[in-house]
Amino acid sequence: MRARLIGFLLGWVSVFVTAQVTTATDFHVTPLGTPQGQGTVAAPWDLATALAAIDKVKPGDTVLLHAGTYRGGFVATLKGKPELPVVVRAMPGERVTIDTAPRDARDNSLFAIQGADVVYRNFEVTCSHPLRQTQIAGSWPEDIHRGCLHVRADRISLVNLILHDLGTGVGFWSDGEGGEIVGCLIYNNGWNGPDRGHGHGIYTQNERGTKRIVDNVVFHQFGYGMQIYGSSKARLRGFDIIGNIAFENGCLTRKKERAPGIMLGGESPAERITVRDNVVVGGAIRLGYPWGTTNEDVVCTGNYCDNGLVVRDFRKAIITNNTVIASSTVVSLEGAGRLLLEGHRWADNAYFMTDGRWGECSIVEAGKSRGLTYIEWQKQTGLDAQSTFTKGAPAQLRVIIRPNSYEQGRAHVAILNPQSLPEVDVDLSAVLRPGQPFRVVSVKDFFGPPVATGTYHGQMVRIPMKPTKPPPPIGMPDATVPITEPQFAAFVVLADL
Repeated sequence: MRARLIGFLLGWVSVFVTAQVTTATDFHVTPLGTPQGQGTVAAPWDLATALAAIDKVKPGDTVLLHAGTYRGGFVATLKGKPELPVVVRAMPGERVTIDTAPRDARDNSLFAIQGADVVYRNFEVTCSHPLRQTQIAGSWPEDIHRGCLHVRADRISLVNLILHDLGTGVGFWSDGEGGEIVGCLIYNNGWNGPDRGHGHGIYTQNERGTKRIVDNVVFHQFGYGMQIYGSSKARLRGFDIIGNIAFENGCLTRKKERAPGIMLGGESPAERITVRDNVVVGGAIRLGYPWGTTNEDVVCTGNYCDNGLVVRDFRKAIITNNTVIASSTVVSLEGAGRLLLEGHRWADNAYFMTDGRWGECSIVEAGKSRGLTYIEWQKQTGLDAQSTFTKGAPAQLRVIIRPNSYEQGRAHVAILNPQSLPEVDVDLSAVLRPGQPFRVVSVKDFFGPPVATGTYHGQMVRIPMKPTKPPPPIGMPDATVPITEPQFAAFVVLADL
């Protein structure tokens, strides 16, 4: 009897869950839609109406954006549930562009995300305004209105977006609990001021839950690739920074100038930080701000960085299995006062120094810096007993494949090619299914022609390592960016519909 009762109740639960799924509604949006529309194919909404339709769009519903350009700033207030989010996405196979260039003097250019529990995915956000230079110093010049994806909401997912030529790619703020940025391409964001280059790929803070920044490609900003920074009033609690590719950030500010790919710290202690399996080329990884406060804990493991690693004032730090390269000063440990070493474990790192004229390692205590040989570094810090130090560059080919967690058949690929091979064979068996048509595009020109196409039958896929010319930053037709091929290149694998 009890078994029959349990079966009866489970059956009703199944019916209830199925009813929840089957009653989800698709709403449609086009550039020519109207506020008077019904959100149907025949009578679509405009984007502003759809993003504010909290009385009609319910948890589990999908808002489908049809091909075309949507102009101006927007405010999204949609709300889903943690277990049943709303989805706002491009219609599969269609190119959707949101251009945040101001429509009038009252338009602040932001794509401002409020609400909660919404997945935004597979569309492009940019700004067509040509101004990229100002004579006004600081972060808020009156004549720069490039906008950004501005998130102040709980548990928002930004997935497979293309974010470029904005002021900052994503502002991911601590007003919102947790959330994630996954699989996005973020490039050419920022502007030049008389003081410095401004605008980062990702600028973020967090107080509640954990923010996930996973499997993005972040390159060619005016400022940092990722700026995880908190003032004394903004918290840095809980970040998973995993599997990202960041390269040549800061290159649009001054010739040969580079900014860190990952920059973390500030006036608020950083805690519960994981930095894992990232690839940073043409920039450093810096954990702890030069003038920041004492931080709590970080795990930094499995990363590749070709411009040095700096760790400053962490009470606890696990630094393991990283490959760190630099011309000089391959690794630096800093403290505002005496070094914090008791809670540190550094092991199995591989350090490579290609020049050495400024020393091999360094320690900074109370504002005083001293260069050390690697042997002195080990003795004075007690760290890296199981690590290695090599004079010269790595010689091994590395192919790093990061399958997309939201879209089968999609992945990011980073190729580190010190021998300058003209082509590299890549095993995509973890990404593609037999019989699946596919194409491979350079991250530098996502909407351009593919570098490789075919139907997957288990074969190695040959990817050419020749230079790809990216579209120039908007308003800067003569800008030049570093050529990284054939030594380094990054790609997106896409399964064709």
